[in-house]
Amino acid sequence: MLASTALGETARIKRISLMTRDLDRSIAFFTEVVGFSLDFEGTLPANGEPFLGPVFNIDASQPIRRALLSTSREPRGLFLIEHPEAPLANPGVPTAVVTVVEVADIQATLNRAAKFGAPVSETVTDTTPEGMRFSEAMITSPGGHAILVYEIGALAGTEAHQTE
Repeated sequence: MLASTALGETARIKRISLMTRDLDRSIAFFTEVVGFSLDFEGTLPANGEPFLGPVFNIDASQPIRRALLSTSREPRGLFLIEHPEAPLANPGVPTAVVTVVEVADIQATLNRAAKFGAPVSETVTDTTPEGMRFSEAMITSPGGHAILVYEIGALAGTEAHQTE
């Protein structure tokens, strides 16, 4: 059974915002590896978007480079913000946030990630609660963000293990 709010409304995630130390490398990763398209890349002038300061705990009085990227289903669903002091991922602690992205061909995506030099996990094949088969694997962006890529209907190769 799918859950909804008491008012019968369902929430929708509009955009994921990720901070990165290297905007150009992150744009390359999300466009060349994951399959996003670049809609906009530019620099906000000082105090161009004041909400960025308190939301990301950064000095918005300085110019901020940023980019908006889309998938075929979600326009401007990814907002990348460059900051030289963006925290690096720490593999010794649990991942606090994972961005989940559906891809058309998981094996091709993982091959591109490996070629890009991104860490790639083992592929897992399982079944959704609705009975649909899927394969998924974790890749890590240049900014250290955990990106879970999955393909509905995919049956992973011999490197996968079943979780059922």
